[in-house]
Amino acid sequence: MLGQIVKKFASSELGDLQNQGRIIAERLFTRNAIFAAKVQQNHRINIPKAEVEKLDLKEGELVQVVLTSIDENDE
Repeated sequence: MLGQIVKKFASSELGDLQNQGRIIAERLFTRNAIFAAKVQQNHRINIPKAEVEKLDLKEGELVQVVLTSIDENDE
């Protein structure tokens, strides 16, 4: 009996882990855009049209932004 409970728990946890991995991979490969942008007046940046279209973004939609400063001397 204990063995059956352990197997059921383990398979449930594995299924949850696999589902989380699938969600992460889907977001990583289909819902991401990486682009360079210059900070403009009032600290604004623009999302390029190609990225807006790729992600099918709508005005007012909430997006997550991760910023990394680029040293222009490295380019």
